[in-house]
Amino acid sequence: MDRRISTFELVTVSAETYAKMWLKGKLVYHTQQIAKQKMEMALAEIDKNIVIMDVSQLLFIDSTGLALLIHFLKKAVCQDKQVALVVSTNKTLEKILAIAKFDKLFPIVKREEDLARLLASRTKEIASQKMLLEMWRNHCIQN
Repeated sequence: MDRRISTFELVTVSAETYAKMWLKGKLVYHTQQIAKQKMEMALAEIDKNIVIMDVSQLLFIDSTGLALLIHFLKKAVCQDKQVALVVSTNKTLEKILAIAKFDKLFPIVKREEDLARLLASRTKEIASQKMLLEMWRNHCIQN
């Protein structure tokens, strides 16, 4: 009997200038199929151009979970959407994302509010994932 209990939850909320997805639980090999389905269904329903994925409540992520985040980014970009990650106080996940060099693909922020403030005045200017990433980097340098 397999004693590994792997759960994954996804909650989506729409704000004025962006949509937010909370990923909760474990993003691992055993949850990848259900996670992929839930993430793709949520993406199809999102009507905003910017998606903030809050990954701070992920208990664990493995290489298949990281690959799934990249898959999601590719799907989003194909739909002209941009994606940012919120890690909050999850230092372990922040380190994993840094080691995997995800900061080259996504703006990785500690607080959603920091990115939300930046987006509030510039949403129409953001036309690509690269532009969102560059804008976040410039914001970090200035502050």
